[in-house]
Amino acid sequence: MDYKPQKRDYFESSHLTVLYSYTILSALLIMESFLLSWGDGWALILVAVGVLISWVVHIRQSFSVSHRIWIYALLMMATSFFYGTHPTSTYDLGLLIAALVLIFVSTGIPGLVTLCQVTYYVTIAYDIRQMYVMGEFFDGLMITRTALHIVLITVICYIARWVIRNWIGIMDKSEEEKFALADTAQRLNDFLANISHEIRTPINAVIGLSGVVLEREQDEESKQDLASIAQAGRKVGDQIGDILDYSEIDMDSLAVNEEDYMPSSLLADIVADIKVQRQFTTELVIDVDPSLPSVMRTDVAKLKKIIRHLVDNGLKYTKEGGVYVHITAEKRDYGSNLLIEVTDTGIGMSEEELERVLERFYQADSGRTRSTSGLGLGLSIVNGFTRSLNGFMTIESQPGKGTTVRVSLPQKVVDPAGCMGLINRENLVLGAFFHFRKYDNPRVRDFYDAMIRDLVVGLKVKMQRADNLEMFRELTRTTQFTHVFVAKEEYESDVEFMEQLALNTQVAVVANDTLELPPGSNVWVISKPFYCFPAIAFLNADPHERKSKAERLSAEGVKCLVVDDEPMNHTVAKGILARYGIEVDAVSSGYEAIDYVKEHSVDLIFMDHMMPGMDGVEAMKRVRIELGKAGKTLPIVALTANAVSTAKEMFLSEGFDAFLAKPIEISELERILKKVLPKSKLTEIPVDTGAKETKQKEDRTVEEVSQEQEALDPVWEKLENLGIDVKCGLRYTQNDRSFYEQVLTQYGQDEAWKREKIEETLWEGDLENYGILVHAVKSTSKMIGAAGLSEKALQLENAAKEKDTGTIEKLHADAMDEYRMIGEGIRQALGISESGSDEDDIMEFTPEGGDEA
Repeated sequence: MDYKPQKRDYFESSHLTVLYSYTILSALLIMESFLLSWGDGWALILVAVGVLISWVVHIRQSFSVSHRIWIYALLMMATSFFYGTHPTSTYDLGLLIAALVLIFVSTGIPGLVTLCQVTYYVTIAYDIRQMYVMGEFFDGLMITRTALHIVLITVICYIARWVIRNWIGIMDKSEEEKFALADTAQRLNDFLANISHEIRTPINAVIGLSGVVLEREQDEESKQDLASIAQAGRKVGDQIGDILDYSEIDMDSLAVNEEDYMPSSLLADIVADIKVQRQFTTELVIDVDPSLPSVMRTDVAKLKKIIRHLVDNGLKYTKEGGVYVHITAEKRDYGSNLLIEVTDTGIGMSEEELERVLERFYQADSGRTRSTSGLGLGLSIVNGFTRSLNGFMTIESQPGKGTTVRVSLPQKVVDPAGCMGLINRENLVLGAFFHFRKYDNPRVRDFYDAMIRDLVVGLKVKMQRADNLEMFRELTRTTQFTHVFVAKEEYESDVEFMEQLALNTQVAVVANDTLELPPGSNVWVISKPFYCFPAIAFLNADPHERKSKAERLSAEGVKCLVVDDEPMNHTVAKGILARYGIEVDAVSSGYEAIDYVKEHSVDLIFMDHMMPGMDGVEAMKRVRIELGKAGKTLPIVALTANAVSTAKEMFLSEGFDAFLAKPIEISELERILKKVLPKSKLTEIPVDTGAKETKQKEDRTVEEVSQEQEALDPVWEKLENLGIDVKCGLRYTQNDRSFYEQVLTQYGQDEAWKREKIEETLWEGDLENYGILVHAVKSTSKMIGAAGLSEKALQLENAAKEKDTGTIEKLHADAMDEYRMIGEGIRQALGISESGSDEDDIMEFTPEGGDEA
C-alpha cells in the first residue's frame, strides 16, 4: 500500500523500443551509404560507435531509464541529421522523422517529440541552404513540396505531444482513483479490525460470565437461556475473528506462528466447538488415516480455522445427507503433506458461483431469500490461510450434487509414529451393528463405510458387522466379542438385549445428546459425530472403569496473578479460572505486578498489554528480572484482545510463554494451561454427570422485593434527572439491582480522583495515558447508562489516538463538567462520599469496546 506507481513506470519498457529502432536505423543507413556510394566512411564509423556505446550502456544498466532514452534519442537524431543532409534523402527525411515521432510517443516524453521536430527543422534548413549554394532553382513545386513537409511534421509533432499529455493525464487520474480505492480498502480493513477489536472485551464478558453462571444455575429453563447467550456470544466472537482474519489476508499482513500439535487434540477441539455451536441435522463423518504422524508442526491456529471453516461450510449448505471429512498425509522430503478433503451432499455451486466463491462476503445463496447465515468469508479465509502456509486448495462442485474442497498443506513431522494405536490389538474381537440403509442418501452410507473400512484396515484389526437385529443376535451367539459398536436407533430396537450384552462385552452406542440410558446402564456413549479418536479411547479403556463419567481438567492449588487495568476483566478471569481450582489475585498495572511478585509466590501470570504507565511487554520483562534475582522462573501468558496473527508473533518474540486472545476460549485456555504448567500441577477429575447440586435461592418474599423496589424508586428518579438511563444501566448489569447500585457506588466514588488524573495527563501533554483514561470513562459511563458522556469520551479517546489537540481542546472541558455533575449527583443520590484513590476498585464493566489490547 505504501508504493504508488509513477506515470513513467508504464513507459519504462519503451527504452528497448528506442534502442532497437536506433540499431535498425543505423544498420539501414550504413547499407544505403554503401549502395549509393556516399563515401562518408568516417561518419559511418561514428554511427557504428554510437550504436555500440548505446548497447554497452544498456547492458551495464548505466544511468536511469530516462537518461538512457535521452542518450539513444540524441544519437538517433545525429544519425537522422547525417541521413537527411544527403541530397537524395531531403524529402525522405520527413517520413523518417514521422516514424521516429511515433516511436517516441511510446516513451511518454513530450521533449523527445520536440527534439525530433527541431532536428527536422535544422536538417531541412541545412538542405535548403545547400541547394541554394549549389544554385538549385526553387520552382513552385519544390516550394510547396517543402512547405507541405514542414507543415505535416509540425502537425504530427503537435498531435503526438497532445496524445502524450492526454495519455499521461488519463493515467494520472486512473492512478489517483486506484490509490484512492486502495486507501479506502485500507481504511475499511482498519475500521473492521478496530471495531472488531473493540467488541472483543464485552464478548469476553458475555461468554465468560454466562459460562460461570451456567455452572451454578440449576433451573433447566434458565440454563437453556444461558447456554443460548453463551452460544450467541461465541458466534459473534467467531465472526469478529473472521473479520480480523480477512483484514489481515486482504492487507497481506499474515504472520505464521508454527508450533507442535497432535492431530488427536486438534480434532477434539474442533469437534467440541462444532458440537457446542451446532445442532446436527445432517450426518458428520470424520475419517482420519491411522498412519497420520502423531506430532506435526505448523501454524495450529490457522490449521484449526481451515478445517473448521470447511466443515462449517459443508454443514451450512447441506440440509439433507451429510458431510464427509477425510484427513490423510503423504510423505515428503521435508516431512509430509497434510491432505484435507471435505465433501458434502448439499446444494452445490454452478460454474459462475465457483468463479466468485473466493470473493469477499460472497455467498452462493446471497440475497433477500438467503437461507444460511454467516459473513461469506469462510472459503476466502481458507484460501488465504492455505496460501500463507504454502499450500493449495481446489474446489469441485455441481449444482444439486454437493461440493468437494481439497486442501494440501506441507507439514514438518516431529514424531512419525502413527496418531492411533491399540494397547491389546491381538486380543480384540470387534463387532458392529450399523444399519446404514436407514439413511436415504446413498452417499452417507458410502461415507460411513469408508470411515469404518479405513479405521479397521489402518489399525490392522478385524470387525464383523451386521445390518439387522437378527444377524447381530446370531453374531453375538457365535462370537465372543470384546467390543461392540452400535448406532442409536439399533440400540433402541432392543434395549434389553443390548444391556444384557453389555454385562460381559464392552458396548458403545454412537448417539446424539438425546439418548437416555436406563439406570445402572453399563453401555458407553460415544457422542456424534462418530470418528476415530473416541473409538480408539473406547477400545483402549479399562473395562472396569465407569463409562458414564466424564473428566474435567483441574489445577487445584495453582496460584495465578491477573494483570489488567480493567477490573471487569479481573472478574471474568477469576470466574473462569476458578473452574479449575486456581487461586486468582489481580492487580491493575505493571508496577503493581512487579511489587506483587517481590512479596508473593505465584505459578502463573496472565498479563494484559495496553495499560497506563507501563505496557504489558515492559512489565513482563521487569517481572522476569525480579524473578531472576530470586532465582525463580514462571510462565507469563499474554492476555489481550489484540488477536491478529502479527500480535501473537510479537508477544512470543518479546518473551511471553504463550498468547491467549479475548474472548477466552475454554479449549484454548486448557491447551495453554497444559502447555505452560507442570504436569504435576494438573489432574483430570472424574465428573459424575448425574449428580445434582442443591439449588440456592434467596429467602425473600414478593412483598420484600416490592418494598425494596419502592425504596429505590426515588434514587432512580434522581439518576434519571442526571441524564442517566437507568433501564439501560440495569440491562448492562443483567437486571441485578444490587450489582447496578454497586457499580454506581464505584463510579461515584472514583469520579473525582479519575477526573483529576485526566486533567493532569492532559496538562502534561501525555496524550497516550489521557486516551487510556478517557477510554475508561467511556466504558463505565456506558455501563451506568450515561450514554451522552460515553459518546463524548469516545470522541476524546479517538482524538487522543490521532493526537488531535484541537478536538480535545474543543470537547474536553464540556465532557469533564458533565463527568463531575454526574459523579456528584450519584454521590448525593446514594448518600456516599468520594474515594481518594483507585486502590479499592469494586468493579468496572466494559459494555462497549475494551482496552486497546
